[in-house]
Amino acid sequence: MPPTFGPRVRAWRRALRELPGPAADGVAHVLLGDFNGTLDNPDIRRLLDRGYHDAADATGDGLRATWPVGRSLPPITIDHVLLPPAIEVRRVAIRELPGTDHRAVIAELVLPG
Repeated sequence: MPPTFGPRVRAWRRALRELPGPAADGVAHVLLGDFNGTLDNPDIRRLLDRGYHDAADATGDGLRATWPVGRSLPPITIDHVLLPPAIEVRRVAIRELPGTDHRAVIAELVLPG
């Protein structure tokens, strides 16, 4: 649920804090999906400050709107693919999908050798 008021905001912040670090337990973690926050949101910034980088931002596509589709709300970028430092991104595509009000973020990744 979107973090729109009190309990939802607290639950959303807690969920972000509980996400693993980019290389927790020696495993490279890729986080992707609807984060309900833009890259300038302080809570999303704290997640990025843990060592992740945003795939779309890395390719210059960080401001391409992912939500909403088919609604008359201001378009924003709240869907992300977050990568650890060891994983690079070659390209990103943003595509509409039937049956959802979000656009898909498709990232082609370059894994370490």
